[in-house]
Amino acid sequence: MSGLKMPEELATGNVAIPEKMILATKNENKLREMREILMDNNIKIEIISPEEAGINIEIEETGTSFMENALLKAKALCEASGLPAIGDDSGLCVDALNGAPGIYSARYGGPGLTDAARCQLVLRAMRGATSRAAHFTCAVAAAFPNGSVVTAERRCDGAIAFAALGTGGFGYDAIFLIPEQGKTFGQLSPEEKNAISHRGKALAAFVKALENYLSPDAPENQGENPGENPDKKQDKNQNEKAAAGNQDEKVLETGNA
Repeated sequence: MSGLKMPEELATGNVAIPEKMILATKNENKLREMREILMDNNIKIEIISPEEAGINIEIEETGTSFMENALLKAKALCEASGLPAIGDDSGLCVDALNGAPGIYSARYGGPGLTDAARCQLVLRAMRGATSRAAHFTCAVAAAFPNGSVVTAERRCDGAIAFAALGTGGFGYDAIFLIPEQGKTFGQLSPEEKNAISHRGKALAAFVKALENYLSPDAPENQGENPGENPDKKQDKNQNEKAAAGNQDEKVLETGNA
């Protein structure tokens, strides 16, 4: 990929090349990782945080899918700032837990838990499970002041390890095993993880969609054709499974009080 072209390199008709885009996250680990991945994909737009833009709003994640939540974040931040905004939503989906934690990954087990505590919660819930298959999903969406949106979604398949391994990454990385690597995300270097992760794949697809949107005669909404997304069919019923898995989360949360 040649990367996104700068304003002087590309005449886009009615589509303006943004100098800056706001990334809708207060998670410093995610902000750093997304900036690294976007840089690796030759994006030539400055990515700033809400704090750097002087924006402080709470966005309630009321969507029933990763993409709905990503769009909610992007549109809310775009409206609040007047600038193009990028939102993402991602989570761990475990087969034996009916897709949980799923879209509730960031608040699995209740508020106030650390990443390590949530990992242990998953490991306890997996005791006696005959299958340890799992995957991470990441949805990315950009919203523009003119109402246009750009979207992409990808997943990374793996398994739940029997114990937390490695100190790298964040979230559930220490318990997410890549069988081909024989390591968890937590044991991989940032470069190794970004090359195969759900977020790395989603952002690479997003940059391609964004590049297409910023090209002449682009449609207002530049999303992926479902036929172009190799992960879409596998995720068809995942939202329903995650919702069912949330009932288990409530039980675990009560027991954890």
